[in-house]
Amino acid sequence: MDQDLRRLIFETFSEVFETMFFTFLEPLEETPGKEELGCGKFIEATIGYSGGYNGNFLFYFPWGLGKNITVNFLGVDEHEVQDRQIADTAAETANMAIGSLLGKLDPGGTASLAIPQTRVLDNFSPEALLGASGICMFNTEFGILWVSGTHA
Repeated sequence: MDQDLRRLIFETFSEVFETMFFTFLEPLEETPGKEELGCGKFIEATIGYSGGYNGNFLFYFPWGLGKNITVNFLGVDEHEVQDRQIADTAAETANMAIGSLLGKLDPGGTASLAIPQTRVLDNFSPEALLGASGICMFNTEFGILWVSGTHA
């Protein structure tokens, strides 16, 4: 992934998270150590796009981050949040982040988004993502958000 696209992803995702979820993302340029990976329960959200650009993005949300953005987005008490709401918010987050990114990459609107899909990963280790091309990492108060993109 070239540096201009990486910078645009960092800027766009940060805007979406701050505006919609009151959550701050700090782009990570350096690969975290194994002790910082945040293994455990994650939510994977996948969204594809086609048109002027084709590909897909996979988001890996630590469970605590997914819960936090759900609470902030829905305006509900933390103890009232259900797992399905967390998965739905992760899907909507992927939709908003990639929709915003495509709006900047394709201002003519020729690209279209697929419906995002989610699944809960009970014992996920982001170690498998280390070294892969197209990885963007964001530090948050609730662990590292991992985003993997492929483009055709």
